[in-house]
Amino acid sequence: MVLSWSQIKEISITYGTAIPPPWNLWWSDLPISFCSSLIKMISQSTIEGNSLRFVGAASEWSADLELDDIGLPNPTTGEWPLWTQVKNHGIVKSSLMTLGLSHHHDGEDIVIESGWEGLLEGLGFDIADGAARIRVEAAPHIEYRLQQIRSAANIIEQEELRLKELDSRRDVERIAATTTARQVGKSISETEQIGDAAAAKIADEGPTDEAILLQSKKILDDHEVDRCLWLVRKLSTLRWENSVPVRIGARMGRPEKAARREMKPLTHALYPIGENGGPQRLMGKAAEKGRIRVELCRRYCSKCGLESPNLNCHHRPDPDVPNECGGKTAERKAKPGTMIRRRRGRNSWVELDRLLEVKRRSLGLDRLPQKIKSVKVLKSESQTPEPIEKGILRGKHQLSVFRDGTARYDMIDVPVTHFRPSEIRTSWRELKDLGYYTDVEGNELISDEQILELFPQDIIPSLNSKDHLLATCNFIDDLLVRFYGMDPFYKAGSLDDLVGQLAIGLAPHTSGGVLCRIIGWTSSSAGYAHPLFHAAKRRNCDGDEDSILMLLDGLLNFSKQILPSGRGGRMDAPLVLTTRLNPAEIDKEALNVDCSYGYSQAFYEATLERPHPNELLDLVETVNDRLGTIGDVRGYGWTHESGPLDAGPVNSSYKTLVSMEDKMHGQLAIGRLLRAVRVERVASQVIESHFLPDLRGNLVAFTRQKTRCVKCGHSYRRIPLASSCIQEQKGGIVGGLTTRREEETTRCGGNVVLTVSEGAVRKYIKVTDSIIENYGVDLYTKQRVQWLTDSVDSLFGNDRVTVMTLNDFL
Repeated sequence: MVLSWSQIKEISITYGTAIPPPWNLWWSDLPISFCSSLIKMISQSTIEGNSLRFVGAASEWSADLELDDIGLPNPTTGEWPLWTQVKNHGIVKSSLMTLGLSHHHDGEDIVIESGWEGLLEGLGFDIADGAARIRVEAAPHIEYRLQQIRSAANIIEQEELRLKELDSRRDVERIAATTTARQVGKSISETEQIGDAAAAKIADEGPTDEAILLQSKKILDDHEVDRCLWLVRKLSTLRWENSVPVRIGARMGRPEKAARREMKPLTHALYPIGENGGPQRLMGKAAEKGRIRVELCRRYCSKCGLESPNLNCHHRPDPDVPNECGGKTAERKAKPGTMIRRRRGRNSWVELDRLLEVKRRSLGLDRLPQKIKSVKVLKSESQTPEPIEKGILRGKHQLSVFRDGTARYDMIDVPVTHFRPSEIRTSWRELKDLGYYTDVEGNELISDEQILELFPQDIIPSLNSKDHLLATCNFIDDLLVRFYGMDPFYKAGSLDDLVGQLAIGLAPHTSGGVLCRIIGWTSSSAGYAHPLFHAAKRRNCDGDEDSILMLLDGLLNFSKQILPSGRGGRMDAPLVLTTRLNPAEIDKEALNVDCSYGYSQAFYEATLERPHPNELLDLVETVNDRLGTIGDVRGYGWTHESGPLDAGPVNSSYKTLVSMEDKMHGQLAIGRLLRAVRVERVASQVIESHFLPDLRGNLVAFTRQKTRCVKCGHSYRRIPLASSCIQEQKGGIVGGLTTRREEETTRCGGNVVLTVSEGAVRKYIKVTDSIIENYGVDLYTKQRVQWLTDSVDSLFGNDRVTVMTLNDFL
């Protein structure tokens, strides 16, 4: 609904409501001293249709304007507020900027196209015959207020001088008394007591008139809050409230994220291969060695009785036939009195090449995936590996695995309660099949533009997850068919096939998953879900990041047996699953969400006193008020239309810009445009809090670094004298039937390199110098940067040797 100025005035007069934006300007930001010049310019202005033209207001303005004298005496508080930038724009233009009035230049004139009616009304003007006419003289009110402020400032200044003189006299007596006390050997506490007692003998007679002093403080406090708003309330008969009583600052907390969860490095199979897979931990490279020796659990087959580390016996009754025993294995219980170890695995020989060939045939694959990345060791207590077939199939589908055996996708949490089918890329017909029969008004769902209320356990993940989720579903179907001998379940070929599928939401710091259902997609790099769903995961959506995994992936592939046995190993794992969300059992923050369609006038009036939120609970309906009824999960309302769910940039500049230099220049360029920001201070803070600690830390890390072999990954405190890796590696078996069989031991011989490079230390020096040159920083920060830069140059250069060229002698 769009209202005109005349309608707004009529509503304000009839119902006693305050003038709303855009007509209620930022009066509390404007110094009252500016009003005289602004009123004079309004008197000379013309109204042209729906615009107000200030004739000649920009005649002396320029982009590089710098005024020494603005034509007004300095305020009693010292300098004009920073946000006015009056010396850069002059009184009239800076007043319009301070009031938040959008305007543009037309030659030497300034033209305001909207909101100017509120400017005229607030400064005592009426609109008559297409021109602004003075209704109330503002000059007496302005002079009276300025005189009040000057008088109050003088009274407070005199009181401050009196208190300063009183403190000086007391300090003299305190010093004399404490000096005498020290000379006679008094203790520290006794000396302080004697000094305080001596100072207290000089009585404070108080101000000449305490009531006038308090009134003066009140005048200055009110002026600091209201400024020109005091004048507007005197000149206008309408109701005016502060349009900007509170400002909320913002900073970059963390950029948006929607990416698959990966172990470091990326892993496909939770099957140990030790150091045999090379730096990339490739299972194919380990298989080239034939038999490998790794640490695995000792399990025994219930069918053939042979030892096998796998859950199903891998031995072949007939070595010439690629068919395994397949019997179930069980871990042999330790004998009484055996020392309990943190991990129960033992070094075992695994014929990996033959094992992979048998698994390839059993899975019905023509060839193994080229890259199957595995782990070096198992960190679980029993050190029982997952079936190697799962790793092979993950490698086929290029699917990363997490430490618990599942495939995760991480997204930033964003709460949402309502949506339109068109916003989530799901047709209304599909949503009707999922249980969305009516819209929020109770009408039957027949359009993609109707507003629907989100079910508490329905989620809208990011479109960025489509490849990962489709790969997961295809992997699960492959696993069901090739490994379990069952029919495929998902049969997913597109995003539409994933709508309606069940998943598990899990927060990293918990061990309980929450069942959810996918109903659509968003182009944002985030995951949309109901506030109750986020709260059930123990999250509050202040930049938190959670993961989702397909339900069947968790049921088939998660196992407690493969969880790490170290501290925190059971965290971030779906040990339990919540299938039905109960609002009475979730975090209380979500119960404080207001769920009404509007706020009462009493609520708005009460907020003017800035009470504690708990004092207004009776005026706002929250989820907590509905507990125990159907209303605790359904029937939520909203007060403001928010537009499309994924409106705005898909990714922030912090992610789209590549280099740190581009990111910094982008941030500081915005700082230059904002009147409330000192760009020099921002530059200093970024350098002090980010660049200098990083530079100092990398400098220390370089001097204490270890060296690493690029072939086997072994690290050394110092480079070996051989200049190559001397780590011994155990190879295959040497010897034959008539000779002693033993392990072949060789030296690695790989190249040894530094782990911290010179470039890692110097990476922020160039961008720091660029910031200092273009934006300027304080002297202290500049000296710290120079000192650290010299330290880096001294480390990587020789101070005693100066390399010169012919140009140095010209």
